[in-house]
Amino acid sequence: MSLSTILSTTEFDAEGEYFRATYDSTRDSASLAVVAVVSTALGRDPLNLTPLQSVIDTESLDELATETFTGHGTVDNISFCYEGFEVTVFGDGSIEADPTENA
Repeated sequence: MSLSTILSTTEFDAEGEYFRATYDSTRDSASLAVVAVVSTALGRDPLNLTPLQSVIDTESLDELATETFTGHGTVDNISFCYEGFEVTVFGDGSIEADPTENA
């Protein structure tokens, strides 16, 4: 499966100045979705990004963000810095990537 099929459309919120996308947390992993949204935001090939597992435990991220019987992940949100963005993965299957000041 290609990374482009993981996300809904990645949109830039000009007012909030961040990128936002959604993914199907019953089908796709949060870690792959994060790489997809950041690579889209940067306009770069995902293979040219820093491996996500070098900044966060991807197994834990995937486990915490996986949809449960309630229809949400086991946490409300998880935030971390990656490739010049503050990335927030929400329990509802959405991701925000906010460019950091140092990017």
